[in-house]
Amino acid sequence: MTRLWVIILHWNKYEDTRDCVRLLLQNRIENAQTQLLVIDNGSSQQACNQLRQDFRDQIELLRTDRNLGYAGGNNLGIQHALAQGTDLILLLNNDTTMSADFLSNFVNAAERHPEADIFGCKIFYQQRPDRLWFAGGSINAWRGNTSHFGFNQPDNPKFQKEREVSFITGCAMLIRAAVFSKIGLLDESLFLYYEDVDFCQRAQRAGVKLLFTPQAALQHKVGAGVGQNLTPAYLYYQTRNRYRVLQRGRSFAFRGWLLMLHLTVYCGFRMLYVASCGGSDRWRQMQAIWQGCRDSFATGANRHPAVVR
Repeated sequence: MTRLWVIILHWNKYEDTRDCVRLLLQNRIENAQTQLLVIDNGSSQQACNQLRQDFRDQIELLRTDRNLGYAGGNNLGIQHALAQGTDLILLLNNDTTMSADFLSNFVNAAERHPEADIFGCKIFYQQRPDRLWFAGGSINAWRGNTSHFGFNQPDNPKFQKEREVSFITGCAMLIRAAVFSKIGLLDESLFLYYEDVDFCQRAQRAGVKLLFTPQAALQHKVGAGVGQNLTPAYLYYQTRNRYRVLQRGRSFAFRGWLLMLHLTVYCGFRMLYVASCGGSDRWRQMQAIWQGCRDSFATGANRHPAVVR
């Protein structure tokens, strides 16, 4: 019998986590044992207590004493699941909703493809359920970014086929337990954003196959975790981690190309954009980009400047 642990990271978005867990509890998988694990990532005691009261013995709940970031919180759950014994681990954003066949479709895809070890599903916008947010993805080092296939497009037959990809979003990533023994856990020095990109890069370099499986689908409240995409926190970590991750394992010459893109497109142009289009908070936004640019060169640094808090 397949053992599946679903890990949901919770941080002060009680309603999102509650709705996600309620829908997951409606999922049933034949010939599989499922355990839901919620990691309360340093949120309020009140929200944690409410989750315990609502779900009691239906879920397992671990609480951290501070916000460990996306990687740190999920790593706590991954280590716990591995210690208990598991075959598959699903990292799932708490701001997602799904039908009652979501887990069975996802697990069935993994069983059909023993040659693959990391799986991604089809993800629609919660606000616009007729539009795709993710139908597989790629890491494009030449452009210094990642891309989502089908982004903001209506679903159509070309997104109905399983295919090998180079990027699976951390919003919903199904991983065989053996992968963690092979390449390790998520990089906690990143704290927020690009942890999934780094994980996928390491997996591919280790010969791990990533597969997009459209049979499993969910809806994602895009941006619910951080608000708008011009918040200082978003701008800081996106700026810092983009170059830090994508330059890893590249040649000296290629890192030079990425550095040029980093300084001009992803730092310079973005700073000009927020200077002209940002609101009353544009000074903190610009400061966050500058600090992110500077800190992207500090190997191993994990500072969290006041501007992003």
